[in-house]
Amino acid sequence: MVGRSMGNCVALLAVATALAACGGGGGGGGGGPIIIPAVDPLVPAGEVSQAELVNSVQGLQDFQTRYTFGPGDDQAGDYLVARFAALGLTAELDPFLVGGETANNVIVRHLGTEDPNVVYIISAHYDSTSNTPTTLAPGADDNAIGVASVLEAARLLTPHAFRHSVWFVLTAGEEQGSLGAKHLVQWIAAQGIDVRGAIAPDMLGYWPLGDLDMFDILGDPASAPLVAQMADVATQLGVAHKTWTNPSYCYGDDQTTFQEAGIPAITTMDCVEGHNIPASGESTPHYHRATDTLDTLYMPLTTKVVGVMVATLAELADPVETTQP
Repeated sequence: MVGRSMGNCVALLAVATALAACGGGGGGGGGGPIIIPAVDPLVPAGEVSQAELVNSVQGLQDFQTRYTFGPGDDQAGDYLVARFAALGLTAELDPFLVGGETANNVIVRHLGTEDPNVVYIISAHYDSTSNTPTTLAPGADDNAIGVASVLEAARLLTPHAFRHSVWFVLTAGEEQGSLGAKHLVQWIAAQGIDVRGAIAPDMLGYWPLGDLDMFDILGDPASAPLVAQMADVATQLGVAHKTWTNPSYCYGDDQTTFQEAGIPAITTMDCVEGHNIPASGESTPHYHRATDTLDTLYMPLTTKVVGVMVATLAELADPVETTQP
């Protein structure tokens, strides 16, 4: 089913032409093509907008709940398709069944210009849950902020050309066992798509220490090079971090689904110790609670962490120069 629906969708994305509006009306006195240099991967990191992130989290929180077995999840999916469309991007829906109901992954593909068959993915789940899942599950940290980071990555990176393809993916049904990610990786395997790496942010906004906090980069041994690459980017950008390569930590989140499908994958988080090391003293008091709201997040540090992810994704995709007639 998914092979048919995804194959029939028109998923080719035109590289946006928002770069460098050079002088009027192409009058270069008969000159040749305009060469647009490859973007420095660190440049988009400095362009991450806290206001954009806040707007996206608030937009998702406004649905009250994005519980898989309720209308909010479908409404959120429609909202996300519209958000991509506002960026000039065409999203495709990847449907699958959860308990007899249809859920949809939302996918945008930005094709590489030189080696488009190699793919890198940034993915976050958009469903939510809480102690009152059918009526109030705002899911700001888990995982509206992850979704906001994917939208921001799309806004900043799709105007640029890359050697490899980048997929911006928003998965459904994560709270029922990473079902959207499992469906996606099954289709990827069936189609023989060469996915070289995935970044799957999940809970990266709750920072009780504010600017003194440190974000987590979590992978497994096979994704250790990806962990190291993001850590290097974070160091260059001056963002404090911790690294982990323990596959049992946060097991069952979307990154483990990618890992078990043979795809190197990492997640950025605010809670590796809180969820896996009881003696750490770290806690997530709003996790899966109706109190998981935007006002509990510390957005200045989150904005920096999103910058690290955007820059890492740009490095992986390998920026290239392009020409305009």
